[in-house]
Amino acid sequence: MCRSALAFFTAAFVCLQNCRPGPAPFLRAAWVFSVVLGQSQSENNRCASSNAPSCARCLALGPECGWCAQEDFTSGGTRSERCDIVSNLISKGCSIDSIEYPSVHVIPSENEINTQVTPGEVLIQLRPGAEANFMLKIHPLKKYPVDLYYLVDVSASMHNNIEKLNSVGNDLSRKMAFFSRDFRLGFGSYVDKTVSPYISIHPERIHNQCSDYNLDCMPPHGYIHVLSLTENITEFEKAVHRQKISGNIDTPEGGFDAMLQAAVCESHIGWRKEAKRLLLVMTDQTSHLALDSKLAGIVVPNDGNCHLKNNVYVRSTSMEHPSLGQLSEKLIENNINVIFAVQGKQFHWYKDLLPLLPGTIAGEIESKAANLNNLVVEAYRVLFNVTVIMERCDVTRGKSYAVIKPIGFNETTKIHIHKNCSCQCEDSSGPKRKCVDETFLDSKCFQCDENKCHFDEDQFSAESCKSHEDQPVCSGRGVCICGKCLCHRIKLGKVYGKYCEKDDFSCPYHHGNLCAGHGECEAGRCRCFSGWEGDRCQCPSTSAQHCVNPKGQVCSGRGTCVCGRCECTDPRSIGRFCEHCPTCHTTCNENWNCVQCLHPHNLSQVILDRCKTSCAFMEQHYVDQASECFSSPSYLRIFFIIFIVTFLIGLLKVLIIRQVILQWNSNKIKSSADYRVSASKKDKLILQSVCTRAVTYRREKPEEIKMDISKLNAHETFRCNF
Repeated sequence: MCRSALAFFTAAFVCLQNCRPGPAPFLRAAWVFSVVLGQSQSENNRCASSNAPSCARCLALGPECGWCAQEDFTSGGTRSERCDIVSNLISKGCSIDSIEYPSVHVIPSENEINTQVTPGEVLIQLRPGAEANFMLKIHPLKKYPVDLYYLVDVSASMHNNIEKLNSVGNDLSRKMAFFSRDFRLGFGSYVDKTVSPYISIHPERIHNQCSDYNLDCMPPHGYIHVLSLTENITEFEKAVHRQKISGNIDTPEGGFDAMLQAAVCESHIGWRKEAKRLLLVMTDQTSHLALDSKLAGIVVPNDGNCHLKNNVYVRSTSMEHPSLGQLSEKLIENNINVIFAVQGKQFHWYKDLLPLLPGTIAGEIESKAANLNNLVVEAYRVLFNVTVIMERCDVTRGKSYAVIKPIGFNETTKIHIHKNCSCQCEDSSGPKRKCVDETFLDSKCFQCDENKCHFDEDQFSAESCKSHEDQPVCSGRGVCICGKCLCHRIKLGKVYGKYCEKDDFSCPYHHGNLCAGHGECEAGRCRCFSGWEGDRCQCPSTSAQHCVNPKGQVCSGRGTCVCGRCECTDPRSIGRFCEHCPTCHTTCNENWNCVQCLHPHNLSQVILDRCKTSCAFMEQHYVDQASECFSSPSYLRIFFIIFIVTFLIGLLKVLIIRQVILQWNSNKIKSSADYRVSASKKDKLILQSVCTRAVTYRREKPEEIKMDISKLNAHETFRCNF
C-alpha cells in the first residue's frame, strides 16, 4: 500500500506539471512509477484476484485498481481480465486512453480576505479507498479581540514561577500586539479541595500549609477568581504581585475543578462572545480526576455549573472533581482553547490528555517560566493538516459535504466531496466501450443496452451467498454477483464451492508435502491415491492388517488403526489391539436388566412392554451374552480375587476371636487362684464387728437382751456376750 500510494501521488504531480487535460498523462506517470517500484510483481494484487465483473466493482476495490474498457481487450488467457493495476493492464495490451482510473483532485477556494480560517471552501474529488489532504490555516486578524485568562497553581512548589508572572504582563501585551489590537488579561488561582487528606487539618497548619518551606502562605482554597479580564496591564501585574502561595499535602492538584469554573462562569471572568478565548493553566503537578474525591467522603457528582460566591468556589468541598468528558464538553460549549504550561516531568501526563480534550495544546515551560509568553504566541498560530478518506461508495455519483469549525473561532471551512463511483464507459454518448466483463454476463442479472450494461442487484439478496446467517458473504473469499459467489483467485491455489468454502491448499501436510504427496486436496481434506490412506495419505493401505486382533476386530472395536498401529479412542483401553479394558462395560453389564426378558413367565405387563422396546435385541445375542458373562477372563479373575480376599479376612477374624477367648479364660483362672491364697490372710486382718442372734419373742413377754461391750486390748479377739 505504501508503494501504491507513492506511485499514485507522484503520478499526480507529474500530471499537474504537464498541464495536459485528460487522463493520459496521469496514467502514463502512474504506469512508469508502478513498474519502477515493482508493483506489477505484487503478491497481494487484490484487483486481479477479486474477479470484479464490472468497472464500478473494480474501482471500489481500492485506489490502485483500474479497468480496461477497450472492447477487444483480451489478456491471452481463457477469459478476459479487465480489472488490474494500471501497469499490468498496459502490459496486457490495453491502451492508456481505454483505462478507467479516476484521479483525486483537491481544489481550495481562493482570494479570501477578512477571514481567519482559510480556505473557506474546498472541492474534493475522491474514489473508493483513496484519500486527499489539504492545509487548514488560521490567520488571526488584528481587529479580532483576544481574551487570555491565567489560571495558576499557587502551591508552594510553584513559588519561583509565580514571581515570574510579575513581569509577564507588559512583555506579553507587546508580543500579542502583532496579532490583535484588542487584548485583555485575567487571573485566578487554585490549590486543592480544603479537606483531608488533600490538606493538613492540624490546628497549627490549617491556615499556613507552607511551614515546611519557612514561608508565610495564604490558607488553601479550591479556586479563587482574582482578576476579571481587563485591558489594564498594570492592574494585572499588581494582582499577580499581591498573590501569595499556598500549599497542600498530596501531589495532584485541583486543576480540573478550577478549569471548569473558569469556563462556565462567563460573567465573572468577563469572557466576550466575539473574542478568541484562551485559558492558560500553569502548573507543575498532575490534576485530580473524577472519583478521586471519594477519598474525602465527597460523592456528589459535579453538576458542571458556576458556583462562585464573592469570587470563591463554594462547592469545592461538597462536589466531586469533573470527569475529562464533562470538562471537554464545557470547554467546547464555551468556545475556549486551553494551553497547558507545565514545568517538570509531568508535562507528558498532560500531553497524553490532549486527544481527550479537543482544542487544547501543551507546552513545557522552562525554569522560572522564562518562555511562558512564547507558548502563548505559538498557541495562537494554528495550522491543521486535514485528511479526507473515502472508504466505499454508497451512492453512485453522490455528493456530500462536511463542515470543520476550529474550536475558539466563529468561522468554518466547508468541504464539498464528489464521489467518483461510476465509470466514463457507462456514458452512452461516447465511443463504444466495455464496462462489464463478458464472462459474467447473465441475462437474469445484467441489463444491457447497445453501449452499456448495468446490474439489477435489487432482485438478488446477499443472503443467498452465505452458508449460514452468521457467516460472511462467500465465506470471505469471494464476491456475491447476482446471488452467486464468484471466488477470488489467489496464488496459494484454487478456491471453489457454492459459497467459496472449499479450496485445494488447506489440507494437512506430512513431512512438508501436501497430503504426503500421495493424494490431492479437495474441500480441505486429502483424497488419497490408490494404495494409500490416512488423514494425510501417509500410510500404505496394507498397514491396516497389523491392527486386526485374533477375533478379526480392528483394534478390538475400541480404537482406530493409524499406519499399522492401534490408537485407542477409549482412554480406559490398553494393549496392542486395545483389547484390555478392565473398567469397560461389557455386553453382560449393559444388558443385565434385560436377562429377565428371556424368561417372560410371571412378568407384569409393564415389564413385558419394556422388554419389547428396550430389550428386543436380546434374542439375537443371547448366546454371545451368556458366554461373555460366564467365560470372560476378567470375571473369573475378579471372582477368584474376591474369594481369596474374603477367605483370608474370615480366617483372620476367627483367629482374633479365638485369641481373645483364650486370653479372657486365662485371666479368669488366675484371678480365682489369687483370691483363695489371699483369703486366709484377710481373715486374720479383718476383725469381726457384727454379732447376730436369732430371737423369738412374744408381744406380751418380750425377752430382754443385755449386751456388754468393753474395751479391747491390742491382741484381744472380739466376742459377743449376750
